[in-house]
Amino acid sequence: MAKKQKPESDDQQYQRFLEKVQEMVDAGELSPTEAEERFERAMNEIARSKSDSS
Repeated sequence: MAKKQKPESDDQQYQRFLEKVQEMVDAGELSPTEAEERFERAMNEIARSKSDSS
């Protein structure tokens, strides 16, 4: 049976998230610049498709 995880506060969960993100950046698995560019492209595509359908 799986162990029950103890509940984390929002601050603890946020801190753990930041640590994991930094580990991924340090390992070269995540590029914040590339992620931002991809996000912007995706949002622009959504905005374009919504304006085309209006």
